[in-house]
Amino acid sequence: MRGWPFFESRTASMLFQKPPSPSRRQRSAGHEPSARPSGPRPNGPDTPLMEPAALDRALRHAAWRDPRIERKKFTEVYSAVRTLEHTAAYVDQALERLAEVAEALRIGQTTEHDLMRGLQAARVEELLDSLDRLSKMAADGKLNLLNSESDSLYLDFGHEAFRYVLPPFDLRRGPKGLDIPRMKDGFDNSSEVQTISQAVALAQVRVRQFAARLSHDAGMLVRMAKTYEADISVEDEDGISQHNVD
Repeated sequence: MRGWPFFESRTASMLFQKPPSPSRRQRSAGHEPSARPSGPRPNGPDTPLMEPAALDRALRHAAWRDPRIERKKFTEVYSAVRTLEHTAAYVDQALERLAEVAEALRIGQTTEHDLMRGLQAARVEELLDSLDRLSKMAADGKLNLLNSESDSLYLDFGHEAFRYVLPPFDLRRGPKGLDIPRMKDGFDNSSEVQTISQAVALAQVRVRQFAARLSHDAGMLVRMAKTYEADISVEDEDGISQHNVD
């Protein structure tokens, strides 16, 4: 279980560096758990970033005595990071599509030849429709963080019942998602083109914000997983040492 894979995406560069945790016996000396919170702590794309103190508190309480449970939690966190990595790849593609749409709209408005304007209008529609396909392709098992009809990603940590939650972001172009209207009259209707251009610009902002959320949350979960991994290593080393003594 040694050797942690980096979260690689243009939406995220890696992240946190944390030295190995001390042994459980050293950590537990003189430690008193803090008060249990009244409920789960959401950490979705529309909530503020987690405060460092909250993360440190979660890390202090992230270990159980039973190393089998620690291995299970490590696997769950690892799987969550892989899901974020998988999602980020499709978010990157969506940002590329939206940038191409914005460029096609610009060219279409400045082109006088009717045929070229028609081709650009068709290109705009094709690129926007590809957002729906990207949303479907982003499914990771039963979880799809780019479709609002999917479940949220959540993990429970430690004795404080700390809960990490990431609700899905709807990447589709329809009203439930990015809400980008269809181009009905091509570039002959300047008001319609202006409305679509504004919707695309807003969509770019929203998708970038979700990309930033993926980057932040991946860093947090990688740090959490390293804590579990260090704890498991300590348990394994203690078990081997005890076996040799016996």
